[in-house]
Amino acid sequence: MSVHQLHPQGQPLTWQERLDDAATEHDVLSVVRDYLATISHEEYASLPPALRPGKIVDANDVTTYAFDLVRQECHDEGLQHIVQRLGHVMSRASIRLSEIMVVERQPDRDSQQTRASD
Repeated sequence: MSVHQLHPQGQPLTWQERLDDAATEHDVLSVVRDYLATISHEEYASLPPALRPGKIVDANDVTTYAFDLVRQECHDEGLQHIVQRLGHVMSRASIRLSEIMVVERQPDRDSQQTRASD
């Protein structure tokens, strides 16, 4: 997936729109990785070591990182802005992963209807 996906009107998609368009866990993880790649070296270095993003392998990594970010209290205004921005995207990614997992785990409606008519 490209960082430069475009809207039908030709404008770049926002991170929120990219997450909303993600249909699978893999899609969400790709968006998250692309987003984390936009963090500058200075922003990364300003984060406390415990809040620096690590390797994102699966949905659990996204959810754990989102939780760590939103529970962090920052007294430095610049750091707070970075943490809140990261927390917002990671929390939205975590929510999207939950939505996808619910759909994936729902029984197939066609098979339910077939069983009901038997």
